[in-house]
Amino acid sequence: MKKTFIIAATFLYISFFAQKQDTLQVKNIDAVTINGKKKLLLERIADRLIFNVEASIASQGMDGAETLANVPMLKVDDNLGNISITGKSSVNVMINGRMLNLSGTALLNYLKTIRSENIAKIEVITTPPAKYEAQGNSGLINIILKKNQNLGWSGSLNTGLNQRTYSSGNINGTLNYQTEKLSLSLKTGYLDGAKRSVENYTILGASQNYSRSVRKDMWKELTPNLNFSYKLNKNSEIGMEYIYAHEKSGMDIANETKNISSNSTVENLLTNTFHREKNPTHTLSVYYDLKLDSLGKKLSFAGNFFKNNSDTNVNFSTLKQSDNSIQDVKTTSIVAPQVFSLQGDLELPFSFGTIETGLKFNQFKNSTDLQYFNIINNQYISDLQRVNLFEYQEENYAAYFSYAKSFGEHWETKAGIRYENTQAKSFTPSTNLGNHYNYGQWFPSAFVSYKEKKNVFSLSYSRRINRPSMSNLNPFRWYENPYSYSSGNPLLKPSYINNLELGYTYNSKFSASIYYLKLKNGFGQFSLLDGISQIGTYLNYYDNNFYGFNVSYTDKFFKFWETSLSLNGSLTDSKVYNIEAQPQKGHSVSYSFNNTFTLNKNKTLFFFLNYSQDLPYKNVNSSFHNFSNLNSGIKISLMEKQLQINATVTNIFAQKYRGDMYFSDNSQHFNNYWDGRGFRLSVNYILGNNKKKVSTKSINFEEKDRAQ
Repeated sequence: MKKTFIIAATFLYISFFAQKQDTLQVKNIDAVTINGKKKLLLERIADRLIFNVEASIASQGMDGAETLANVPMLKVDDNLGNISITGKSSVNVMINGRMLNLSGTALLNYLKTIRSENIAKIEVITTPPAKYEAQGNSGLINIILKKNQNLGWSGSLNTGLNQRTYSSGNINGTLNYQTEKLSLSLKTGYLDGAKRSVENYTILGASQNYSRSVRKDMWKELTPNLNFSYKLNKNSEIGMEYIYAHEKSGMDIANETKNISSNSTVENLLTNTFHREKNPTHTLSVYYDLKLDSLGKKLSFAGNFFKNNSDTNVNFSTLKQSDNSIQDVKTTSIVAPQVFSLQGDLELPFSFGTIETGLKFNQFKNSTDLQYFNIINNQYISDLQRVNLFEYQEENYAAYFSYAKSFGEHWETKAGIRYENTQAKSFTPSTNLGNHYNYGQWFPSAFVSYKEKKNVFSLSYSRRINRPSMSNLNPFRWYENPYSYSSGNPLLKPSYINNLELGYTYNSKFSASIYYLKLKNGFGQFSLLDGISQIGTYLNYYDNNFYGFNVSYTDKFFKFWETSLSLNGSLTDSKVYNIEAQPQKGHSVSYSFNNTFTLNKNKTLFFFLNYSQDLPYKNVNSSFHNFSNLNSGIKISLMEKQLQINATVTNIFAQKYRGDMYFSDNSQHFNNYWDGRGFRLSVNYILGNNKKKVSTKSINFEEKDRAQ
């Protein structure tokens, strides 16, 4: 109660102070300009849609995750920990072309440490060209940070509070030092948070299973980051980046499971779980860039190394009410993925066009060790039938070639081809079973765009691959109780995606696209019943044909109101195999309405109100219920934008996620609430030297996210 009062008092004081600022003379820029030309909000080139953050009033004073939510076609779901292209599946996120080794909540938490003031633009690449890894479902998001840093010392400090059922807090600091040749940057972030989740899962068939879990998720993470670059001379530069992340996470879970067998026998299980994990990661990246001439020819080399050593301990106690027996169990696991990659890229601009070509090698290793102990009379008795050891190694050899050419002021084209050869093997010592496979695939891409005054048309195509992640492949068992578990499938195969998209942009405000996406050999997770045991696993089980559209419009009315509208829809035709299910005719419709209002003359106080809704939709053998989301808050800029305060209320309606899956012999239903409603308060202060600026380099490391 005291904490809430302090926050409210601070909030009122800041609001009053912002109003007083109206009486002062403050420098404001009504429009972002470059060389006297107004910066366009949206730009469409051959292979991507570009959102210029500086040209969006709604995106000022926001963190990176909130900024992404303002980009047409993108959807950020803080509850699910998911970023996606609306109407399509989840995408991979890059920073300056470097793939982030983060997913879900960890990715969103990282993006919240980035301020919109440090973002130049966001590129939405729905059909990635040959230069990028072919890995990924439906596209890439590339966040381009401002490359110019102040000479001398500069820095920033950001702190935030998120009040849901439990309080969460974070603090991030950045310190930079720049000379004409040397660039040093040290960034450190600390996060301490928790949230409450309620999950209900029901399986109805010849037998029935009702499961309800109330869970408290907790996490603490310290992430120092060191970045260094040095210009050897006017044509060459070397650099490195080292990231250390030490995360401690935990879950306290109370689960109630009721099982009704086909002969009407009822069994109730009550399980309390104590889950704790230490997850230290190391990432080292180095690069060397060489300019071959003054025309832009460039040779680049990069090397990357990633290592993780996750150590998890889980204790759970299960009461079986039919005989009042109690089973106490402890599981320990070590998961140690490791990624190494080398690449070389050559860029050759000529009068007849630009050639890009390169080679890449990456190696992915992982070993896991799960031990299962029954606790009897305070003695730990190993259950050898449930022990799991798993080893996996994958090597990927890739080469690409692309050619780009502009024809006059109107036409821009680009085409490329990428070849990837993958050799993978897995082995389970406990069962003496292994799997080995080798496959090579071509991944073509082609793009063309036409620009005439305010109209821009584009047509793009690319072929992609979605390789299973480590959690998808690993037969490691996550036990909910002694009878129920979920695991990966080492026999899982990659899926392949063909993307074709026609896009249109008008006057940098209106954007529309229609697309066709063909997914082959799709995989996913599902559950089945075996007596009183509920078992979850992964299978390749469907092919999909998607037909969809995206429409968005952003404009400013009455000088104080900026609004952004979007509408998205799709139709899906599916085929299933390996499971007994009848696919449904899929469809989806969603829309959003985001508004930002300027409340004072000097444009230092803003109010925003954002609403989105996903109407009920179907896909393959699943259907999902209506979900709506209303967020609102204020943004305040003080001290000529050096101090910024945001206060936001999220998921005001406290919506739940509900859905159903239908099989030939059963139906499965979920109804979950992941603590979406909350109050967020963040304060960001920028300090630094406004002298001459120089550019910095970011490093590309695309494949390490598969370690998740």
